[in-house]
Amino acid sequence: MASSGSSSISNNDINPSCIYDVFLSFCDKDTSESLASYLYTALTVAGIVVYKDEDKLLNHDQMITSSVLHAIAGSRLSIIVFSKLYAVSTCCRQELEKIMECRRTTCQIVVPVFYDADPSGVFHQEDLLGEASKYLKQRILKKDKLIHEVCNISGFAVHSRNESEDIMKIVDHVTNLLDRTDLFVADHPVGVKSRVQDIIQLLNSQESKSPLLLGVWGMGGIGKTTIAKAAYNKIHHDFEAKSFLPNVREVWEQDNGVVSLQQQLLSDIYKTTKIKIDTVESGKMILQERLRHKRIFLVLDDVNKLDQLNALCGSHGWFGEGSRIIITTRDDDLLGRLKVHYVYRMKEMDSNESLELFSWHAFKQPIPIEGFGELSTDVVKYSRGLPLALQVIGSFLLTRRRKKVWKRVLEKLTKPDDKIQEVLKLIFDNLSDNIKETFLDIACLNLSGMSLDDLLQIFQKDVHFTELGMEELVINGLVNLDSEKRIGMHDLVQLFGREIRQEKSTGMAAGGIYDVFLSFRGDDTHAKFISHLYTALENAGIYVFRGDDEIQRELENIMGNSRTQGMVVVPVFYKIDPTEVRNQSGRFGEDFESLLLRMSVDTHKFSNWRRALAEVRGTTGVVIINSRNESEDIRKIVDHVTNLPDRTDLFVADHPVGVDSRVQDVIQLLNNQESKDPLLLGIWGMGGIGKTTIAKAAYNKIRHDFEAKSFLLNVREVWEQDNGVVSLQQRLLSDIYKTTKIKIETVESGKMILQERLRHKRIFLVLDDVNKVDQLNALCGSHEWFGEGSRIMITTRDDDLLSRLKVDYVYRMKEMDGNESLELFSWHAFKQPIPIEGFGDLSTDVVMYSGGLPIALQVIGSFLLTRRRKKEWKSVLEKLKLIPNDEVLEKLKISFDGLSDDDVKEIFLDIAFFFIGMDQEEVTTILEGCGHFADIGISLLVQKSLVTVDRKNKIGMHDLLRDMGREIVRKKSIEISKEPSRLWRYEDVDSVLSKATRALDVKGLTLKMSRMDSRTYMETKDFEKINKLKFLQLAGVQLEGNYKYLSRDIRWLCWHGFPLKYTPEEFHQEHLVAVDLKYSHLEQVWKKSQLLKELKFLNLSHSHNLKQTPDFSYLPNLEKLILKDCPNLSSVSPNIGNLKKILLINLKDCTGLCELPRSIYKLKSVKTLIVSGCTKIDKLEEDIEQMTSLTILVADKTSVTRVPFAVVRSKSIGFISLCGFEGFARNVFPSIIQSWMSPTNGILPLVQTFAGTSSLEFFDEQDNSFYGLPSFHKDLPNLQRLWFKCKSEAQLNQTLASILDNLHTKSCEELEAMQNTAQSSKFVTSASTHCCSQVPSSSSQNSLTSLFIQIGMNCRVTNTLKENIFQKMPPNGSGLLPGDNYPDWLAFNDNGSSVTFEVPKVDGRSLKTIMCTVYSSSPGDITSEGLKVLLVINCTKNTIQLHKSDALLASFDEEEWQKVVSNTEPGDIVNVTVVFENKFIVKKTTVYLVYDEPNDIKAKPCLESDGNVSNNGLNYALLVQII
Repeated sequence: MASSGSSSISNNDINPSCIYDVFLSFCDKDTSESLASYLYTALTVAGIVVYKDEDKLLNHDQMITSSVLHAIAGSRLSIIVFSKLYAVSTCCRQELEKIMECRRTTCQIVVPVFYDADPSGVFHQEDLLGEASKYLKQRILKKDKLIHEVCNISGFAVHSRNESEDIMKIVDHVTNLLDRTDLFVADHPVGVKSRVQDIIQLLNSQESKSPLLLGVWGMGGIGKTTIAKAAYNKIHHDFEAKSFLPNVREVWEQDNGVVSLQQQLLSDIYKTTKIKIDTVESGKMILQERLRHKRIFLVLDDVNKLDQLNALCGSHGWFGEGSRIIITTRDDDLLGRLKVHYVYRMKEMDSNESLELFSWHAFKQPIPIEGFGELSTDVVKYSRGLPLALQVIGSFLLTRRRKKVWKRVLEKLTKPDDKIQEVLKLIFDNLSDNIKETFLDIACLNLSGMSLDDLLQIFQKDVHFTELGMEELVINGLVNLDSEKRIGMHDLVQLFGREIRQEKSTGMAAGGIYDVFLSFRGDDTHAKFISHLYTALENAGIYVFRGDDEIQRELENIMGNSRTQGMVVVPVFYKIDPTEVRNQSGRFGEDFESLLLRMSVDTHKFSNWRRALAEVRGTTGVVIINSRNESEDIRKIVDHVTNLPDRTDLFVADHPVGVDSRVQDVIQLLNNQESKDPLLLGIWGMGGIGKTTIAKAAYNKIRHDFEAKSFLLNVREVWEQDNGVVSLQQRLLSDIYKTTKIKIETVESGKMILQERLRHKRIFLVLDDVNKVDQLNALCGSHEWFGEGSRIMITTRDDDLLSRLKVDYVYRMKEMDGNESLELFSWHAFKQPIPIEGFGDLSTDVVMYSGGLPIALQVIGSFLLTRRRKKEWKSVLEKLKLIPNDEVLEKLKISFDGLSDDDVKEIFLDIAFFFIGMDQEEVTTILEGCGHFADIGISLLVQKSLVTVDRKNKIGMHDLLRDMGREIVRKKSIEISKEPSRLWRYEDVDSVLSKATRALDVKGLTLKMSRMDSRTYMETKDFEKINKLKFLQLAGVQLEGNYKYLSRDIRWLCWHGFPLKYTPEEFHQEHLVAVDLKYSHLEQVWKKSQLLKELKFLNLSHSHNLKQTPDFSYLPNLEKLILKDCPNLSSVSPNIGNLKKILLINLKDCTGLCELPRSIYKLKSVKTLIVSGCTKIDKLEEDIEQMTSLTILVADKTSVTRVPFAVVRSKSIGFISLCGFEGFARNVFPSIIQSWMSPTNGILPLVQTFAGTSSLEFFDEQDNSFYGLPSFHKDLPNLQRLWFKCKSEAQLNQTLASILDNLHTKSCEELEAMQNTAQSSKFVTSASTHCCSQVPSSSSQNSLTSLFIQIGMNCRVTNTLKENIFQKMPPNGSGLLPGDNYPDWLAFNDNGSSVTFEVPKVDGRSLKTIMCTVYSSSPGDITSEGLKVLLVINCTKNTIQLHKSDALLASFDEEEWQKVVSNTEPGDIVNVTVVFENKFIVKKTTVYLVYDEPNDIKAKPCLESDGNVSNNGLNYALLVQII
């Protein structure tokens, strides 16, 4: 068995020197305008090269020319159209004689066609030939021998009444007769036969008529292609149509390669090129529709991507009954994804086969020559049955007959895992320099399949391309020649050559740097015309390459690219009639025939040239004959070329989920500038989030609007290459000015050239993946570099770079939302937009793990595509949580590797392991205590998109970045064979501590056990081995033994659930910076106080046994003291007044605390004091005025009844919550003063009453209304609905706070968050209410519980949405709620109990319904027990609507409903909040805005009302999740 990359005709009885497929013999007098013409066209369309004598009309009574005789002799098949006047024509009689002669001497195929006559009349000379046949009989041996011979050949009878169908039958018949082309298999097909039999047996193993897909799988060089070719030759005649697509991997990578493969497949099956494929997606649709109508045999050779299979053989349903498809690949996983029926696993050759194949190549015989048996066996053992290795090594040793040389060669072959590359390198190194260049030319210039003679003639002026060199390459097995001397090269050999060439190349990529290739013939085209045309094109900014004199070779390649790659061809017929070109007639035809005789081209080459000339004639071009103004003609050509459309779109994504909306946002920013100044836009986000995808899509969308454009891909990567900076500058200049004549020698000269050149054009430039400021300086220095109206986009992971460049806008990439994530994942995992049945929950788990990162969704989805067992999915997910996917990891790790400072890398790893979710200030202090420059480091990590800091100053990190950090530590420990520097898994902690026999270099340890697990016990003695520990985080862990073994270097101690009553005296804590002992069992912090000079943060919250505070005199540098929810704490040590640096004191919910020590009021550094929930504190001293730094005072839910005068006098307090007053001081203080002056005399509001006393509406119409609130509190328990209109945003905030305080539902933090939302939000919804007749709910004990709320009217759309929601609500549904379904409904969701949005405008629709749903893991009926009120807050109109749970069960009257509608308009900012009792924690809220149907299809409302309800309705739907 052997491998070969070439294909050719072999074992064929047809004359190999033929230059035409068909010679068409006909009488022009009665067929030229009908059958012959149509038949010629049909044959040509089917890809058959036909010779048709166009001059016969003028010469039908004369002798035929030598060119016609030559054409007959050079044709593989002749069609004779017998018509009534055929024998009368002298030309026809001579053609018939020559045709029948060729049939006898060269086995030419003859197909007679009887036109409007009975075939039986031919032999008897009746009807068809008449009297004229007598002359013909006498000319041919006087015995009717010729006529008899013709009549014995199977032919066709054509009748004018059904001519088109008859022509189709003739074309099909001729196509089948001509198709006797077997593929070249191998010179020495050792072992091929048995393997082909196995293949055919598998192909025939299916009894049903369904299509069968067979994969041939094995490593490179094992002979997959060889076996596939042999099988194809064996059985392709048994099918209606067939196609062998070689080297799919290689063709795929070429420009427009995908479409060319699709087009080739379609042409092979239907024998036509008239069905054009323009795009990959249209190609899929065409193939899917066309292939299924025939029983075909298809081979896809060397497939390496799933996209290739999707584009060429999408699924079994693409093919007709009985079809067979073979796919050769090195990737077994691809076959699984396509769900092939069988996989034939290629086996290595056994020792006998190996020895025979090697001997054929090494000795030209099937066994070794005498004396070389053992050495040959050594080669066979080394090659391990790999055919390519046997072939290459054998060919290399063919001319070497000294054993010493053989042994030396074998000694060099020492890498068994890379045999082929090593062998090829050895052979290549032994070649001379000229022959090396010849080899590299063949490998890199796609010369496989070309004739050796043609190549030698083309490269005749090239000193290194010689016949001797070719022979050397053949002898060495690097190149092979088939029976027709066509060059072949194995794909692995070709890849080897290209890699060598790539290593040597440092310049720009060759592809696509020219706009125009100018092909001409130097000896007959006026130099003046070509020179002027070239100059005119260059002056127009068109980059031109002038061809050489090999016009025939250029033309063939040009037209080939036109067919396969969409190249635009513009023919210029200079002083020649276009018909002469197409028909090869006149002077042009004579020169063409002379060329054929001079070059002795083969059938394949001649057919290609004829085809190319015919296609040129059919292409729109410019004719210049007898021109009086050639300069005008040149101008027209240039204008035509300039106006040709640019069709080169960048590939975006196979499944562009979420791309359109983001591209619209980007384009909106690009168009956001009214002036003509250039605009620079940054696209910023973490790796893998889709920055390049969005940039490509935006580039494709608007690049046509600019004079010039350039997309510089992978700037970071190219920058690192040799001379990469200059190559990027050169590429940019070439893209904009379409020339490489302006040479850039250095970076600095490049800056000057670009700065001068770019400003003269309106350009669109994209710089992709920028990571250094030097890149920006070299490629787009500043705004002044660019012309008016230019737009520049920069994608980067580094926000700081954009600031330095002073970009106009920054588009911050967001992760995909849940719906987008699920859809993208489903496309890759299931090949459909939603999960398959049974995999919904698992898919949701993957989506949650991926965190909205597109690359993770894509990679993990593709990996799971062929895995359909739930157990396997669960196993994959568990592994991913421990060890991230390599492909995702490498993408994310680029940002980490780009950190030049090791200190910043250490900070990133520390955050990934320990500090996610913590306050930035606290983390900074802890890290600085370890010697890190944390302030700068964290800032840099934020700029690099590796870390986030939210508005609450909490540090965040994407889960996958966190996992990447853990994996970096794990891999590094393996590389250096040491323990990990940070430990986070119990298994690792246990293994490292129990097995260690020496001191370990561990920086941090975090061990958080699940609450479901029993307490974990560990020995303190084990910690003696990690005496450099700086970070210790424990939860659910108890240490037993002496605490002296714990590290003295600990800076951060976080131990939730600390089990002891006191901190042990022997525990050395002198270097502690932060202590977090929440939920501890401490009664006293330190039984014996220790001086902790470095301690800055102390958090003992939820320590229910804590009775006293520590002695603060031992904590001189404490900055934050947090003692929330310590109910047994009865007093605060008076020496708290010694804390000169304290910034925060939080004593919230310390219900046993009766008073604050007077010394606390002397703390001038305190900025925040929180005593809310300290119910026994009844007084704040006037001394509070001494706290000159106090900014936030929160003392609600205490027994304090009067605000001290000192609070109002304070110049520092900015926010206050005290005695029912809450908000910013500037807004609250006037109300406090008003309460002192007239505590019972509020501003009287205008009160309107609906439906008795169940509904109130308050409108405050006074300018100074904020100094008082309506006293509705006493009526609130009796009200079911409350509407309140505020005069200002400040009053809205206070009113809302007062309502919530009255309901006893919101903590200080939650209220603050809600107020911030109301004050700063730019996006909220319009709201109005109308109630459904019931509030459905579903629940199960100790399981997820859901609640559904609807406000508004029912209609067809609301019923559809409700049904959809109920199906997906727990406990029976997946929990994945429906998303937007514009224009019927729009969905808004957020974590917690509140959703804020802007009311959209939907043309032709009005808001009909609002729906809401609630999830809860709490047992019981959350509707009756938990739900208190629904609030709809219009932040634009400053209105509040309150609906109690009972009100949601009642319906509105007409007047109330009209109030809802009039209060809600598009553009309003609305907040919808669901308020529950304290035991319910809202997890997630979803709101649906449901719109009515267009007027012509509106459904009758389902709800009944006392009045006519307006169609301009509004409906809400909410979904709330509670834990």
